[in-house]
Amino acid sequence: MGTGAPPEPASVAAARKLHHLLRSRDLRPAISYLGTLPSPFTLLPNHALNALLRALAAAGRVRAAASLFRSIPSPTPHSYNSLLAALLRRGRTRAAFLRSRDANPDAATLNTLIHGLSTASPRPSAPALLKMFRFFPETYAFVPDAISYNSLISALCRAGDLPTARKLFDGMRATKEREVSPNVVTYTTMIKAYCAKRLPDEALAVFNLMVADGVTPNRITYNTMVQGFCEAGRMELVKEVFRMDTFKPDTCTFNTLMAVHCREGRIEDAMKVFDQMVQLRVRRDSASYSMVIRALCDCNKFDRAEELVDELLEKEVLKKRSNCVALVAAYNPIFVYFCENRKAKKARILFGQLLDPRSKVDFTAFKTLILGHCKEGDFEEGYQLVLSMLKRDLVPDSECYIAVIDGFLQKGRIKFAWEALHRMLNSGLRPSTSTFHSVLLGLLKKDGCAKEAADLIEIMLERKIRQNVDLSTNLIDVLFKSGLHERAYKITKCLYDNGYYIKMEKIITTLCEEKKLIDAAEFTLFSLHKRHELGIAVYSLVLDGLCMDGKASEAFQLFYELIENGSTSAVAAPHSLVMLHHALEETGKMKEAHFVAKQMRRATARIRQKI
Repeated sequence: MGTGAPPEPASVAAARKLHHLLRSRDLRPAISYLGTLPSPFTLLPNHALNALLRALAAAGRVRAAASLFRSIPSPTPHSYNSLLAALLRRGRTRAAFLRSRDANPDAATLNTLIHGLSTASPRPSAPALLKMFRFFPETYAFVPDAISYNSLISALCRAGDLPTARKLFDGMRATKEREVSPNVVTYTTMIKAYCAKRLPDEALAVFNLMVADGVTPNRITYNTMVQGFCEAGRMELVKEVFRMDTFKPDTCTFNTLMAVHCREGRIEDAMKVFDQMVQLRVRRDSASYSMVIRALCDCNKFDRAEELVDELLEKEVLKKRSNCVALVAAYNPIFVYFCENRKAKKARILFGQLLDPRSKVDFTAFKTLILGHCKEGDFEEGYQLVLSMLKRDLVPDSECYIAVIDGFLQKGRIKFAWEALHRMLNSGLRPSTSTFHSVLLGLLKKDGCAKEAADLIEIMLERKIRQNVDLSTNLIDVLFKSGLHERAYKITKCLYDNGYYIKMEKIITTLCEEKKLIDAAEFTLFSLHKRHELGIAVYSLVLDGLCMDGKASEAFQLFYELIENGSTSAVAAPHSLVMLHHALEETGKMKEAHFVAKQMRRATARIRQKI
């Protein structure tokens, strides 16, 4: 009988499992798996641990990556450099100089350091960069490569030390070592640096050296020169570039030319360049369209601008992925035109295609579209744009919110108005008192919105918003009709505690009509304690209702409180006292009936005295 394959070593199986988990963007399963292994740093081979370290570094988990790096028995230079790059991206320039006995710095380390430090803030000085460039190769015995030199030249140019960068560049040209000979990146970096300093002749001279040295320029080289010459106002040099046999203008080239023409107000020349792109079969991107559309709008040529928008949408230019990220703000003038001419839907379609995940969202564009849709009565779409702003961490201003709220109130979409108002408050904005009152009125008129109305009035009290006595009274009435008695009591107390009041006579009368006599009695006593006189008619109404409803005890308790705390000599009409006396006698409460009879005699005596 044959034997099966030998079992897989535990270290191989664990490494394979970890590599499999690292294929996911979510690193939590891989980290959790590491915690389940006994002695993972002994069990797992270095290549598996290094793979995890690189994944953590790439994900920005710097602390976890650094901790793992210190625990790996033999980290590789590649892992060391991955961690170094992550530290530099996070601005951890001091921590970037961590050391390892096993992973010695190499040329890639030097390149990572130069690039990371030169883009950090604050940037190191040119002498500091040169010192580091010499220190690492001498200390760790490696030879800088062309990338090292290119990184240093670029860093020196960023630091503003163009003369030192030129000396290094000339040194590269003079060397006989092919590994450090200047390449297309080196020449293009120098050309870009001279263009940035507005030295187009020096940039062209470097280009001529490039051709003489047998290095082939690429499209970045040519476009760098075109842009630099345009910005320097040397259009004759731009024409010279266009005459070069090896130059093939691309989208970036034409966009650069159009930008110059538009900036200087030469819209016709910009349109000629725009049209030439079709003739030369050069693809137009979002930047191509946005520049000329904006320029046409600035010249009040909105019809032509709209034609280009139609073309842009028809060809779905904005949906095509490219290196060019659409600049939403560039389309603001056409958004304004559309929204002022009842074409908000077209503006919304254009805006929707512009909202690439990579694009920078623009507050002005959002606001223009929100107000435009509201102006056309499409408040739902306006509100969706408000929500879209909030998702992108943009805060709509008061005008955006009020336009949506007022629109929903006009359409009777009260709950949406209340929701929009709530989001407005959460955005840290303060609506006007009239806005609060309008929304509250809408909620009170809408069936099933008693709870929302109560929430709103509590917010108003908390924020010291002036109350309206009629609205407050209606709210208490609605709360009782909705069965929210405790909420009605709570809000009534809050109103009085804040110096406001309600039309208590109206509330008590309604409660009596609806046979909610205990509540009517409670509100009567509440008014009594607040020194709010209701009058004999109201007191009699409540007493009569309680007696007729078989609640003689509750009626007597109310009567007694009125006698003890009342500010008037008479607390009820004579017929109410007679009714209360009879009700108490019928229920066998003779002691209470005797007390009422005594009060009746006193009342009669007072009446005779007046006569």
